[in-house]
Amino acid sequence: MKTYPLYKKRKSINLNTIWDFKFLEDVEFDKFDVASVEYDDRLPVPSAFDAFPAYNGKRGLGVYRCFVDVPPNTDAVLKIGAAGMYCKVFVDNELIGEHYSAYTAFECKVPVSENLTRELVIMTCNRFDYETYPLHEIFFDFYAYGGIFRDVEIQLLPDGELIDWVGVDTLDYQTGKVKVTVKSSGCQNLSIDVDGQTEDEFTDVDFSSGQSEFELNLKGIDLWSPESPCLHTLTVDNGIDSVTVRFGIRQVWTEKGEIILNGKSVKLLGFCRHEAHPQYGPALPYQQLIVDLQMLCDMGCNFVRGSHYPQDPRFLDLCDEMGILVFEESMGWGQKVKHFTDPKFIAAQLKQTEEMIIASYNHPSIIIRAFLNEGESNFEECRGCYEALTKLVREKDPHRLVTYASNKELKDRFLELVDVVCFNIYPAWYCDINDENPLEQITERITKSIDGLKERGLSDKPFIISEIGAGAIYGWRDPICAHWSEEYQDEYLKIVCNEVVSNESIAGVALWQFCDCRTYRGAGALMRPRAFNNKGIVDEYRRPKLAYKSVKKIFEDFNSNENK
Repeated sequence: MKTYPLYKKRKSINLNTIWDFKFLEDVEFDKFDVASVEYDDRLPVPSAFDAFPAYNGKRGLGVYRCFVDVPPNTDAVLKIGAAGMYCKVFVDNELIGEHYSAYTAFECKVPVSENLTRELVIMTCNRFDYETYPLHEIFFDFYAYGGIFRDVEIQLLPDGELIDWVGVDTLDYQTGKVKVTVKSSGCQNLSIDVDGQTEDEFTDVDFSSGQSEFELNLKGIDLWSPESPCLHTLTVDNGIDSVTVRFGIRQVWTEKGEIILNGKSVKLLGFCRHEAHPQYGPALPYQQLIVDLQMLCDMGCNFVRGSHYPQDPRFLDLCDEMGILVFEESMGWGQKVKHFTDPKFIAAQLKQTEEMIIASYNHPSIIIRAFLNEGESNFEECRGCYEALTKLVREKDPHRLVTYASNKELKDRFLELVDVVCFNIYPAWYCDINDENPLEQITERITKSIDGLKERGLSDKPFIISEIGAGAIYGWRDPICAHWSEEYQDEYLKIVCNEVVSNESIAGVALWQFCDCRTYRGAGALMRPRAFNNKGIVDEYRRPKLAYKSVKKIFEDFNSNENK
């Protein structure tokens, strides 16, 4: 099973297998000697090495090695879906690439050789080191793993001009008009087919700028929507190389405080979700991805927020197929003014956000792009970073909505920049210890946010509650409905969900969160029993808590009424 795009004229060598492995606890990242490693273990790829019992909780270098046969004197490219937290790549002891973003894909050119068998080493590091990798810090409220998280392959390149990337944008969902963008090193003739049928041929194509654009009017093409997630393929072929992408005809925009999909208002009902499991870390098998999505669909959800990093392309493919709308964001969590005024941090943010956009451009399920979850957006000094990221997303992906999830609420200085206002709020959870009836605060707090946005002149922008929730320890039932009990979470989420579905001023909700996930291992765990964020509606093994049925009933009742 392969994710899109597909390069059908390139032979692919699948490297998802068992690799040699060595953990180096005391070796510095920049002083790594690839030739001196003595491997003493074997681990699968993809995997998070520190999700295995032998390396739980350890910080250092996780070094993976395999031997692969590449035809001599053949051009090839190594594609790595994600490796964290940062990594270096070697072929035959030669450094061929480095990458400093844990959840975005990258590739490296494999040096041509007369040898058949090549030694491939990927050195990953899970140490916190701001100077090396400024995107992820120890204070983040989710565990930072190391390893090769996603698929790895080598593609053998044909001789001649290559097609590097293809993007499809819907320009008019009613007429089937689309724009096709092709990036190439340069080729003269292109043929384009949709769903296996030739649409057009283009001759004397100009790639002097590195890309070319074409418009097509696709007839008899079904629209993509959550109710009917119709997908189509588009193949661009230059006679030497070809790229096949999958896309859906759909347009999304905002209008009078609502999110509009193909001309119809849609209310987003769903959860925030980490790619996390106690046995796999962020390297989830296909089975687990499908289990998660089936549970979301079972609850009547049409929406998922990928928290807080670019999502696995396999998961996005499944969302495309199952009609789940996606809020995808680049890596960010609670950074401060000192980060937003650091050129190194800003450059890293821009780079990883652009990598995210390129990788997931053709997924119709993604309707919202975001960045910088819960940053210090209440300080004017941070404006430059927020403006730069907003500009980047609009330029690179102009047909989706732009936002960021703010916990500064009405003190936020940059809400005017976004298409959708997103607040992370936790009334009745983080509250006064002397308040014995905190649940009464929930509706009042939501109303205060909505009224404040109106006073600020922002009521024309859709409002999403991008996080809200209460923790519950799986299996703990309490007759007085105290914090951490399943009863308290159940009552809490019933109030929230009923308010969301009945309030026309709320465009959607991403309940925090779908599943419990591992977080702080130190003193931060004093606020996180079991060293897990326990606000999942299911626990880390996907066992439903009491609130599961309550949320399901509210969402299903709303969906039934909407479909009448």
